[in-house]
Amino acid sequence: MVGKALKSFSTKPGATISTSFFIFIMIGTILLMLPVATANGEGTSLVDALFTSTSALCVTGLTVQDTSLYFSRFGHVVIMVLIQIGGLGIMTSYAFFSIAIGRRLLISQQVTIKSVLDTENADIRKTILFIILSAFVLETIGAAVLATHWSHETFDDYIFYSVFHSISAFCNAGFSLFSNSLIGYRNDLVVNVTIGFLVVSGGLGFIVLSNLFGYFSFSSKKNKRRRLNLHTKIVLTMTVLLIIVGAILYCIFEYKNTLDLFSVRDKIFVSFFQSITTRTAGFTMVDIGSLATPTFLYFIFFMFIGGASGSAAGGIKVGTFFLIIAVVYSMFRGREDVEIFDRTIHRRTVQKAVSIATLSLLTILLFCLILLCTEDAPFHAVIFEAFSAFGTVGLSTGLSSDLTVTGKVIISLLIFVGRIGPLTLALILGKEIAERRIRFPEERIVVG
Repeated sequence: MVGKALKSFSTKPGATISTSFFIFIMIGTILLMLPVATANGEGTSLVDALFTSTSALCVTGLTVQDTSLYFSRFGHVVIMVLIQIGGLGIMTSYAFFSIAIGRRLLISQQVTIKSVLDTENADIRKTILFIILSAFVLETIGAAVLATHWSHETFDDYIFYSVFHSISAFCNAGFSLFSNSLIGYRNDLVVNVTIGFLVVSGGLGFIVLSNLFGYFSFSSKKNKRRRLNLHTKIVLTMTVLLIIVGAILYCIFEYKNTLDLFSVRDKIFVSFFQSITTRTAGFTMVDIGSLATPTFLYFIFFMFIGGASGSAAGGIKVGTFFLIIAVVYSMFRGREDVEIFDRTIHRRTVQKAVSIATLSLLTILLFCLILLCTEDAPFHAVIFEAFSAFGTVGLSTGLSSDLTVTGKVIISLLIFVGRIGPLTLALILGKEIAERRIRFPEERIVVG
């Protein structure tokens, strides 16, 4: 009976993903607890190591210790490897190494990978190789640009710094080897553009990158470009729109605050940079704790939206948010079906989007309630930290380092839940969705 239950549990994609994440988090925790992982040679406490490992593997960027000063180079490498594995996806990394050594993937593993990548008919081998190759190429380009730019800096090992920040940016992790993140480079155009480009590329997702690659390249068989699919159109539209709107709002709210001493050019650069990193990565060029109240509010909203599906970014995803807006728009137009770009969206997809948003918001509110009971901190700081953790963003008002032991464990759990998704957790414990042949009589209820 137990064996049958375990077999049924292991065949569920959500169970496989969450279990894999948990195992790698534990491995990272053990490695970070080693004396060689810290600069003082004393090792990290269990809770701090667990927090850091979870934040790195779930590409979040929240830290309870100063990453640059507290950890040794060995610790930095461990964090960087965890970020890379978490950014690419554990199942993707496993599949790549299986392909590299000539090992055949099991049917259950193929199902899990297709579920993660949201590809039903694609060749898994080609898809995995494209993901690894595109990540390697973009990260290499980013590292090369940063290394060339930082070659005249005073800090040592500028090549490692460049590789670390390139991987952290593309994987939307937000970890930095500078104590004040990128505040020291807020006037640096090269760093602004390079990090911003990597964050956006990683936040688009490999599904979009693959579609864009096919669109801008010619097919050898038909000698014509592939069309952009609906998912790509939605992601690109929402990404551009959110970046522009976010930059405008930041410039308006912070013009006389964190941007007060900047030149007009720098105000524009910083506004766009913060707009890009707020939804997906924890890099910052300003003091988050000094933000104006309206900025906190819209930052929370942007962190809740996140990046694209199939990417390293967290949140409910831009596609989910776009679909919910489309549902409301269709309702006001008096249409039963949801239509986007001359395409009708399946009702189950609409239900999934609403479920993800609802479960996500309820999950965050529950954790906020617990944190407000365990932490002696301002209300806005706790709420901001919770949304940042769930959205795997990594921005913080400074509360992370002041969390209690209980608070660190709660935030670690929230990061984990935010990465694998509340809907995935529900599917792990719930039954698979199946069509029912029997339908009960319909009846209306009063809403609104």
